[in-house]
Amino acid sequence: MVSKDMAFYRIVGTRGQQLRRAAAGTVRVGSSFTATREKTTTAAPSSSISSSSEPTLGSGGHGRTLQQKFYENRILDRYTAQEPKKVTLRQLVLFGRQLTADKLVASANYVRSELPVRLAHRISDFQFLPYIAGTNPHLRTVYDLYWRAFDEFRKFPAVKTLDDNRRFCDNMKKNLLEHSQVIPQLGMGVSECADLVAADEIDRFMNQMLISRISRRTLAEQHIALSEQFDNDLRAHLGLQASEGFAQMRQAPKGFATQRIGIVRADCCAAQIVHECAHHVAGIYEDAHHLPPGTAPHVVVEGHTDATFMCIPAHFSYIVHELLKNAMAHVVRRFAASLDADAVAVGADASGPVFPPIRVTICSSHSDIVVRVSDQGGGIGPDALPYIWSFTHPLKAKRLHNFHAVRRMEARAGEADTVSPLVSFGFGLPMSRVYARYWGGSVSVHSLPGHGVDAYIQLPRLGNVVENISARRAHASSPE
Repeated sequence: MVSKDMAFYRIVGTRGQQLRRAAAGTVRVGSSFTATREKTTTAAPSSSISSSSEPTLGSGGHGRTLQQKFYENRILDRYTAQEPKKVTLRQLVLFGRQLTADKLVASANYVRSELPVRLAHRISDFQFLPYIAGTNPHLRTVYDLYWRAFDEFRKFPAVKTLDDNRRFCDNMKKNLLEHSQVIPQLGMGVSECADLVAADEIDRFMNQMLISRISRRTLAEQHIALSEQFDNDLRAHLGLQASEGFAQMRQAPKGFATQRIGIVRADCCAAQIVHECAHHVAGIYEDAHHLPPGTAPHVVVEGHTDATFMCIPAHFSYIVHELLKNAMAHVVRRFAASLDADAVAVGADASGPVFPPIRVTICSSHSDIVVRVSDQGGGIGPDALPYIWSFTHPLKAKRLHNFHAVRRMEARAGEADTVSPLVSFGFGLPMSRVYARYWGGSVSVHSLPGHGVDAYIQLPRLGNVVENISARRAHASSPE
């Protein structure tokens, strides 16, 4: 039986390639996602959104006509025809220096025009998933969130004043909060589709979704940080109290500028972040295993401990945090059962620490920084090693079900402290590699059977590598 949505291809005369995809089960305009966008119906747009005569995309429920569906995808196609305007960390840093009101407004309009382009490409990815994936309520929730955000940002009027910019930042903050449920929803959706969709297709889809998500949040959070820092400096310059509103800050005095670089650090110390992450990870494992303070595996930092590099600390912290969590989990699991109870009680005996240390070696060259995390946790079994980067291996799919215990996740170090570290999501290692790849780096793992694991982080030092994001949908023949 031919569905009404598939018949739509014949009605509007779409391209033969799309028709063949529809017959194979990967549909575009008539996909399950476009057929179920009724959940994107929202209240009337706020005053910060222009009152366009265009209908809100995705609104109208099951009663929407085929012409409305076609109109919506014509709008989407206008944005997917555009390539993202990629940036480097160095550009973000240089832009924040001598930040004026005019530059802040220009930044707002760049982000305002860029977000719907990046969202449109990921919405298109959803529409090319096999039809069965569109029936999954978790994936559909993410799809609806993306449509609503796309519609809001494309309609947001041009930013012309500081007040306009504050309204734009408020809109982005609202969207960032709403989209903090995206990772748990994707995780649950993928776990439920693992037996229904080809594993390589789901993995490509997830990698595209996550790296694009990082890119959008980077632009939004960078601009919000610049705006808040600019307003704080302007308030101090005008001698205003923190409790006073923005009535006296509608315009910046002529010549006023500030030196801010937002969420980027030009001189991030790798060793400092490793120490901070090690302290936090040790604490959560001591709590989880009821170990006395100070008895968790010690993290030894060596090598170029004074090395600095340009990065977004939250990104690097997440990678280090996840690698240390994995290392500490395996070391504790391997050695805890054979420990003498009295030795655990005192934390260390005369011969040394209870657990073998985890060694973190930092090496820096002119262009790169490399961090190695070495543990003695026994290594990764040969049956699991080939699938550590996958989201859809049966073992990983079961772990992704644990996202039912988490409502929100932003992929930041230490944010899931309410969930025991003994609960695995099967997500941290693949997500760490996505973070590294976003800025042209890598994460790799080498298992030494019967001994432990060496995990490597490689990142550019100078911040001169453009975002590693792909506008086009990944095909089966494309590299991951």
